[in-house]
Amino acid sequence: MGIRLLIALILPLAASLYIFHFNRAPMVVRLAENWAVSLPVVMVVILSALAGALIAGLLGWTEAGLSGLAGLRGRRRGRRLDRARAALAGAERLRTKGKIGAARRKARRAARLDPSLTAALALVGDLATEAGDLEEAIRCNERLHTLAPDSLEALVRLSANLEAVGRTQDAEKVLLRMGESGAVHPDLLRRLRELFVAQGRWEEALAASRKLSAAWASPAQRQSDKRAEGEILFSAGEAKIGEPGAAATLFEEAVRLLPSESGPRLRLGDAYLAAGRNKRAVKTWEEGYCHLGETDFLRRIVAQCRPGEDEKAKRQAASAMLSCGKMREGDPVPYVMASALFFDAGRSEEARKWLEGAAERAPGGPREDGWVDVVLGLLEARGKLEAGDRLAAESAFQKVAEEAGRKIIGGPEGGAVIRPA
Repeated sequence: MGIRLLIALILPLAASLYIFHFNRAPMVVRLAENWAVSLPVVMVVILSALAGALIAGLLGWTEAGLSGLAGLRGRRRGRRLDRARAALAGAERLRTKGKIGAARRKARRAARLDPSLTAALALVGDLATEAGDLEEAIRCNERLHTLAPDSLEALVRLSANLEAVGRTQDAEKVLLRMGESGAVHPDLLRRLRELFVAQGRWEEALAASRKLSAAWASPAQRQSDKRAEGEILFSAGEAKIGEPGAAATLFEEAVRLLPSESGPRLRLGDAYLAAGRNKRAVKTWEEGYCHLGETDFLRRIVAQCRPGEDEKAKRQAASAMLSCGKMREGDPVPYVMASALFFDAGRSEEARKWLEGAAERAPGGPREDGWVDVVLGLLEARGKLEAGDRLAAESAFQKVAEEAGRKIIGGPEGGAVIRPA
């Protein structure tokens, strides 16, 4: 018996005895019109105390029973949660071992044991995506998004699944709805950017990329975003190549963001050329060759001179190659190309001179053995020239030039060294 119940019995009893000592007169208790009971006052007090104690005991027992039931349910829920977490851990271990089917079964069990365990739902969705079951992945990620509507991770997962099954508009609506609610998380902007890029909506992709520049990001992520924006600018410029002025503006920004890529510089020169700014185009290609050293820039410069038209154009192209050769010390490619152009223009002495200069600049390392043959061929040609056999010497010089061109520029066997752009 509880202390409260004892107190509830003892205090009224003591009070009743005290009252009975000074007041022994009976009290009439009328329960109905014709039925009444005469009881001493002390008996009335004792009965009232007993009734109150009984009611208090019933209330206490009820409260204790409800508390015990709640504790039992809490313990059962705790055990279910422990089993769910154990199943989730087992699913992750099976996933690391490559057992996707067994991992999916474990993850589903964890989600059934605790439907509010978001980690289990996320794992079920990821495993379904890995297994190619995109419909289940969408269902899981929709439940995950319902449980955590403010979770950007759930939102990105759901939009990726929707896009994978071809529901691009639904994926975009989900992301835009979150954006309208005020979420401007970088992951959300990156996901929108990817959606717009996949659809070729370059202006919207650029808008998302430029918003990213104002968001926080780690140095590595910032570099990745910068590269992605440069690639979007490059693609947008390609889409507007029919409008040279607009395309050139986009390519200029792409060059600024991708300084080590040759594509934007090459296409920027093409855009200038299409806009009639020939000198600016050549200047762009020269700067590209000076910074990156790729032969595609040289081919663009040679093609712009149109060496196939007459000898003067060939000499101009050769002079342009010699100017480029001064920009990068140790690079034999411009001298090889100039030598080939001089040969085509009928200026064998100059061709021999610059071919010798190219041989002196021959790269070492793994390509050294290939250049030995070129130098030997050059010496043989010079011997024929000194012997007075000019025609044979010119033919030998031409072969040496072609061989050097193939080694550096990558020309086909028996083909011309200078290839059209």
